[in-house]
Amino acid sequence: MLTLGDFVDDKPWNDDIPLLDDVPINDQIEGVRLQRLSTRADKRGDLTVLLSALKGPIVSPPHIYLVSAEPGSIRAWVYHKRQSDRLAYTNGDLRVVLYDLRTDSPTYQRLNIFDVGAANKVLLTIPPYVVHGVQNRGTSTVTFVNMPTNAYDPANPDKSRVRYDHPGIPYTFV
Repeated sequence: MLTLGDFVDDKPWNDDIPLLDDVPINDQIEGVRLQRLSTRADKRGDLTVLLSALKGPIVSPPHIYLVSAEPGSIRAWVYHKRQSDRLAYTNGDLRVVLYDLRTDSPTYQRLNIFDVGAANKVLLTIPPYVVHGVQNRGTSTVTFVNMPTNAYDPANPDKSRVRYDHPGIPYTFV
């Protein structure tokens, strides 16, 4: 008969794999944060930590969802007034573009471009009022996870949009 005593405890993780280390950003938009996601693998597969309070306090995500993007698709442009997006990219080949339209920001009209996915697993935090978009540059459907700081309210959505080819944003998805 199987008992709880038959189970073997996991071994502690090594400290040689960094956990959610910050990645420096050239010409960083104020309030944006980019963190390296680390993956631990064994013969069964792998595990990637997407968000953790192990390195310090975090705003707990009240709403977590998985987004898919078809090959070549563009999901742009959007911004939020009341939440920060925390987007975890772990697969595929995606380009994420941010544009700062906050007139009171020291980085007003600054553009940040990130190539993320399987080759560059990251957690990207985007503060309120920073416009953003993403393009799947690969040949297969990809997914990414959003863990925003506020829950989605269908009666009062916190998302404002313009079309992906709007001339007011100095970036063209190709």
